[in-house]
Amino acid sequence: MFVSERDDPAHWVRAGRSYQRFALQATALGIRHAHLNQPVEVPSVRRELQSLLGLGNRRPDLVLRFGYAQPMPRSLRRPVRSVIAP
Repeated sequence: MFVSERDDPAHWVRAGRSYQRFALQATALGIRHAHLNQPVEVPSVRRELQSLLGLGNRRPDLVLRFGYAQPMPRSLRRPVRSVIAP
């Protein structure tokens, strides 16, 4: 979990940057990661999680799982020409 020291945009960005550094390093090491953000997307659930984990005034921003796993199949994509008109 990545948390912000304060509940304001500047600290949310800092948490995001920390995650970005983590994700890049994890990828370089072959460690997979995925977001499990549902608990922090609903304000009342975020507050409950914050309390359960004893975070005080710190704000939970990103919940992740990480570890070693086989790659998942890629999502099917339509050709660009079928989406963008010439």
